[in-house]
Amino acid sequence: MVYNFNRIFVGFILCIIIFCSYYFKLDTYLVFTIFLLSLIDLKKSNLISNSSIPLFLTIIIILIINQYLNLYLDTYLIFLHLFLIFFSILFKKEKYYFPISIIFFIYFLFTLSLSDRYIFYLCFIISFINDTSAYIFGRSLKGPLIIPFISPKKTWSGTLSSSILSFFILFYLEFNILISLFLSISLFLGDIYFSYIKRINSLKDFSNLLSSHGGILDRIDSIYFFIIILHLNIFFS
Repeated sequence: MVYNFNRIFVGFILCIIIFCSYYFKLDTYLVFTIFLLSLIDLKKSNLISNSSIPLFLTIIIILIINQYLNLYLDTYLIFLHLFLIFFSILFKKEKYYFPISIIFFIYFLFTLSLSDRYIFYLCFIISFINDTSAYIFGRSLKGPLIIPFISPKKTWSGTLSSSILSFFILFYLEFNILISLFLSISLFLGDIYFSYIKRINSLKDFSNLLSSHGGILDRIDSIYFFIIILHLNIFFS
């Protein structure tokens, strides 16, 4: 089995960045960096049209006002976010809905960093463990592909192995069994959703900002639904 050492090196650098952000309490700077790199990804992949920029900026301003004036709109925003995802798939207007949904995603990532920074960093850790284990198990065990027309390299062996590992880690960290199950499955669903967006736009990666890892959106795709479930769990608990 041959590994991509460039991919391993870039992954190692990303882990160091996450560790330094945690240790030096640079949470807000980390989210802001993810936000800027996500905009670059969307622009490079032509998923932001000039006509959508005014709406794009308006939503960003509304989210900022909501956060700093404590308007308590987060519950409504979570469900609006879910509708954006649904519309992007149902109506195939991903260039309109997907970029906006990314803004919502980063907003919820930011609010999580303010409310519980340990869970915030857990998202990145579990994503790294899940992606790495899926890569290792998938290349080692091989076997049939799950959805080859969307994700041509994702195997059942890698996905099931990484999902089971993620489930037990989350359960060990005292998430209840149902939430652990949903969260572990969401890691796969986020990856598939982003792969779907890329395939219908004939993209291999959102960009090449992170070399063999693609763009920042290619790295945070697995925590996309993970963040939503965490917020829904808070809402219903």
